[in-house]
Amino acid sequence: MGAFKHLVNKRLSRRDFVKGSAMAGGALALGGMGTGLGAGSLKAEKRFADIEVAGLWDNNWQNAPMWLSPLLQEEAGVSLKSRELYDAGETTAKIVPQLLSNNPRFDWFCMPSLYFGLFAEVGLLEPLDQYLDNFGGSEEYFDWIMPGYGEFYSQWGGQTYGLMVDGDIHNLHYRPSYFADADNQNEFSKRFQRELTVPTTWEEYRDTARFFTDKYSSQDIYGTSVVMNPPNFSWGFWMDVAGSYGVTYFDRNMNPQINQGRAAESLEMFKEIVETGPPGKTSMSIGETIARWESGADVMSVWWIDLAEFTVRSQGLERASDQATALVPGTMQADGSMKHTPVALYSRTLAVPANASEEVKEAAAYFIYRMSHPDYSMNIVADPFCGSDPYGKTHFTDEAAQMYTEPNPQRGTDELWPVNDGIFKTFDQARRHLDGCEANVENAFPQIYWEGAGEYGDALGRAISKFISDELGAQEALDEAAEEWVKITQKLGYDSQKSQHDKFLEATKRAGLNFDV
Repeated sequence: MGAFKHLVNKRLSRRDFVKGSAMAGGALALGGMGTGLGAGSLKAEKRFADIEVAGLWDNNWQNAPMWLSPLLQEEAGVSLKSRELYDAGETTAKIVPQLLSNNPRFDWFCMPSLYFGLFAEVGLLEPLDQYLDNFGGSEEYFDWIMPGYGEFYSQWGGQTYGLMVDGDIHNLHYRPSYFADADNQNEFSKRFQRELTVPTTWEEYRDTARFFTDKYSSQDIYGTSVVMNPPNFSWGFWMDVAGSYGVTYFDRNMNPQINQGRAAESLEMFKEIVETGPPGKTSMSIGETIARWESGADVMSVWWIDLAEFTVRSQGLERASDQATALVPGTMQADGSMKHTPVALYSRTLAVPANASEEVKEAAAYFIYRMSHPDYSMNIVADPFCGSDPYGKTHFTDEAAQMYTEPNPQRGTDELWPVNDGIFKTFDQARRHLDGCEANVENAFPQIYWEGAGEYGDALGRAISKFISDELGAQEALDEAAEEWVKITQKLGYDSQKSQHDKFLEATKRAGLNFDV
């Protein structure tokens, strides 16, 4: 999710901003443009007259606009005027008032993708197709975006309102040395009558986590730990399991489906996995799961893509080399196929406010288009000082893997980005990481991202916590969450919610998913 712990989050003065941009420009002048940078995709007859655009983004998604500013000024006469940061917990408080004002402080902004549908639905986002049609390469660009992101977090009701910049999705991270250990292999096969391999089903994941916990807990090493806090994130980790059991959000008439079918069965499985964890497992926070992975205290972790990236320096060379990424487990279907549903939880979308000045809208659209475009984003997603994860097809190529091992030619170094030497030490490690990431993106399961997303998620997460802590049974907890969902739908307006959910269902069809029940 781009929560890079080693970055210092701070508001920049104008002097800091200018200095950071100058450092990026200086590095490019000395080092050249490098692989992954294009000469510009805007049609030759169109350039901007040195327009500056102000940006707003959260303080866990850091510096790319800073070092891209001099590049885009040289390329097309558009640059970054200023930036404003906000904490993730104050997203709506910082963004919504500006989207409703007559004179917003920013010309483009970066948002968590779960707000994308809401902002597009109520007319707060500028439709971008009219501008993208004037930019070269836009048709190829949309073919390049992975469907799990382009259909859900860029398009709304058949129009483009946002551009991807961060492809968050859950992955299975694991320590290969534990699976390769001969004693572990022998003991596991005697106990479970099968080989010790990276789990492909949730039953295997539970059993493998139990095995490692039973063997290593005396050394404070456990099979896994699961994010349970805050509730508005924890529900997504259950949905990794539940989606593979066939659970969806609503039917076409907005009847909740989170308590139907095999939902309770999947919640029981989720609890069995949670119970393999360390002390404090029923209230484990995001930060605690990060710390456990950094310290080597967990053998496996279902987490966002970048757990294996931003922790590299703090893990140390030996431990950082002993990590790999795989497709999250799934569930065997009646026809013998496997269903995997890694949730594309959070993510980030770039957009232009509908109320931005008409004089800067096209320039702002160009700025975010180029930032999202592979010409630039190939290096951005491989840079430890940004916070973007892969979301486009070429982000998973050998060329991309090599970039994870090399300095980013877009920038130099300064106090904002003090080192520039890549993320991984070897190509093989980067390639293995991207192989696992790509498998998950190809099976992406969307989060709720229309009006009420936060309320639905929080209600579901709180109900799940009640079951995990033995306050309610599995079916009872999900029934309670479903009742809360009905109330939320009624409060927000049934017709409006159904209309937005219909748009969601159309997007799932275009992405090759079947959510229509």
